[in-house]
Amino acid sequence: MAAQKALLEVTLDRIVDGASGHFRMFFDNQWNSLTDHISFGHDIEGSWLIFEAAEVLGDPELFARARRLAVEMAFAVYEQGLDKDGSLFYEANSKGVFIDPNKHWWAQAEAVVGFYNAWQLSRDERFLEASRRAWEYIEERVVDKVHGEWHAKLSPQGVPYTEKEDPADACLVGPWKCPYHNSRVCLEMMERLKGA
Repeated sequence: MAAQKALLEVTLDRIVDGASGHFRMFFDNQWNSLTDHISFGHDIEGSWLIFEAAEVLGDPELFARARRLAVEMAFAVYEQGLDKDGSLFYEANSKGVFIDPNKHWWAQAEAVVGFYNAWQLSRDERFLEASRRAWEYIEERVVDKVHGEWHAKLSPQGVPYTEKEDPADACLVGPWKCPYHNSRVCLEMMERLKGA
């Protein structure tokens, strides 16, 4: 448990930018971030995983800190990374310019859990609605109803990429595409919705 506590403290102290509510990414040896990129999927995923890690540790101070930060991170994603259709954009820079405005499958899955977790912690109805809309987007756009998997990446308009456009982005399974996030969102939400 000491190693997990130390890792969580490093994450809270060095990796999460408390001012912006986003993860810092790609560091030098002095913990200076080497980019101003924001990954909305990693932020929303990290928000609930940080809280879960603190919950497991049972340290009241870390628990309170992680709880507050989880909601702050979810709010930053809600404000900056959420599209009108309920999906998440993939990446932006600190000025709000989208570097990758596409809709990646795993980030949509993490939005469902992350926003629901933020609602559980804050009871802010905006998070509950964001979680529901992310799931609807997955059902309507991301699920490949012909082959039974999820499309890897969709355009900003929600259209799956085809083999002709980009074989790597059209794949249903590949080196960076597996059912990990798909199945985890289902397992997490089945557990969380039991008492709802």
